[in-house]
Amino acid sequence: MTFDELLTVYGSQAEIARVYGISRASVNRWAKTGKVPELRVLQFERTQSPAQARQMRKQLQIAAARRWAEKG
Repeated sequence: MTFDELLTVYGSQAEIARVYGISRASVNRWAKTGKVPELRVLQFERTQSPAQARQMRKQLQIAAARRWAEKG
């Protein structure tokens, strides 16, 4: 999972920090590298119900399509 995908789900760095119980500085480091630590990805996946996972996939597909359209 990339940082952009996580940001698509939560909407802001502040919300990501709140949900994971970490500092905004930590989230900002993720934003700079574009990577989310494996532990946090596992935590995220464990919190998702099947319906939430479907919704997340849909949001990620929409975001990917928008990025693709902006490039083309």
